[in-house]
Amino acid sequence: MRSKFIYTGIHVADFEKSIKFYRKELGMRLLFKTKIVETGGQVAWLTSKGSKQILELNWYPRRYRHGGKSGLDHLAFEVKDAAVAYGKLSKKGRGAIAPFEEGKWLLAYVKDPNGNWIELGSRIVKKKRNT
Repeated sequence: MRSKFIYTGIHVADFEKSIKFYRKELGMRLLFKTKIVETGGQVAWLTSKGSKQILELNWYPRRYRHGGKSGLDHLAFEVKDAAVAYGKLSKKGRGAIAPFEEGKWLLAYVKDPNGNWIELGSRIVKKKRNT
C-alpha cells in the first residue's frame, strides 16, 4: 500500500493556549481552526515558514471516548482509498475505527503495533452529473 505522510496530530488540554504557544513562542502560522462536528471537539492546523509539515492540535470534550488530554493523537497518511487500506490493515488485527466521511475526506483509523493511532485518509471525489 502506498501512502503519503501528511501531518502529526497531538492532543491538547487547552486549545487556545496551545495555539497561542505554537504561534508566539515557535513562530508557527495558523492555517485554520474549526469545530469537529463528529467529535464535539476542535482542531487547528499550524505550519512553520519553509516547512511542508503540519502540526494538528486536537482538543476533545471528556465525553468523547477516543479523546485524550495531551500527547500524540495520531499520525495521518493519505492513501488512494481509505476503505481498502482499512480493510487490509484491519484483517491484520489493527482495526480501530471503520471508515467514515468527514468533510471532503473518507477517514479510517487503525493502530500500529505499539497502539499508536494511524489515520488513513482519501479525498472524496464527487462525480459530475451529465446534464
